[in-house]
Amino acid sequence: SLTAADRVSGLGPEDLERLAMSSYLIGRDDDYLDALDRAHHAFLAAGEKLRAVRCAFWLGLRLMFRGETGRSTGWLARAERLIEAENGACVERGYLLLCPATESLRVGDFARAYASATTALQIADLGDDCDLRTCALHLQGCVLLQQGQIARGLALLDEVMLAVTAGTLSPIVTGLMYCSVIDACQRVFAAGRAREWTLALSRWCDEQSEMVAFTGICLAHRAQVLRLHGAWDEALAAARRIFESGAKIADRSAAAIACYEAGEIHRLRGELAAAEGAYRNASRHGREPQPGLGLLLLAQGRTARASPNRPPSAPQATPRAHPGHSR
Repeated sequence: SLTAADRVSGLGPEDLERLAMSSYLIGRDDDYLDALDRAHHAFLAAGEKLRAVRCAFWLGLRLMFRGETGRSTGWLARAERLIEAENGACVERGYLLLCPATESLRVGDFARAYASATTALQIADLGDDCDLRTCALHLQGCVLLQQGQIARGLALLDEVMLAVTAGTLSPIVTGLMYCSVIDACQRVFAAGRAREWTLALSRWCDEQSEMVAFTGICLAHRAQVLRLHGAWDEALAAARRIFESGAKIADRSAAAIACYEAGEIHRLRGELAAAEGAYRNASRHGREPQPGLGLLLLAQGRTARASPNRPPSAPQATPRAHPGHSR
């Protein structure tokens, strides 16, 4: 409906934002970027500089996760330049702290990451912005997990999930937080929490049958949980549904997880050739195929090639992180 209206008379900036969000949720990533770009310029033309800054932030964030570093940096730099002229506190300053905090977390500068997230949280509390508050808490929790403070980190992520499951967040932030928190729980082997939040994510996705943006990663996490609980047939079925539904187009990382999970199940069943093919596909989609590939090589008697001191047999690619957390 928004697209049709746009063809007739052109949308205003707020409706362009709605068009962008709708495009994102149904997996039309390029349309999302185009509509948000237009909304940014429309807000500038209307003199609403802070709304334009927020559009620039979301453009920069999405491009960062797509691996388009140059365009991402350009949008984030534009947002910083626009906000420099603003006096006083505003929640947009908090949003612009999220990307450097995430980058600091990625490179292991935990003190800087935590400090940036704390400042963003303070700004969110002053501006009463639930999305920003939740993203900042999430980053704090991820930093604590990386530092080995598992109990404190998980407690913060549990607080994040209170906001997520209460339905108080915007749809995009809701999906991003679901995915990132589940991934964090998987990393620290908090299997019970991973299962609990995956079930909640599944319900959320099932209630929105036309949504594509988070369906793929939901199925991928479902496959992980089912494998850990020994439901191998169901796990394989969940992994295959990603490719059948086309959700992999919207989230390449979902396809990577699905391939790896398929490899794990085939390896555990002794289907070694199928496992090797699945691990290679995982690598092609950007997922490090370890430790599964190394265990497979050991099972095949290829001990020398399984050694961590040797180059891996599958081509490597840099894994893509979900928005809001680091790989």
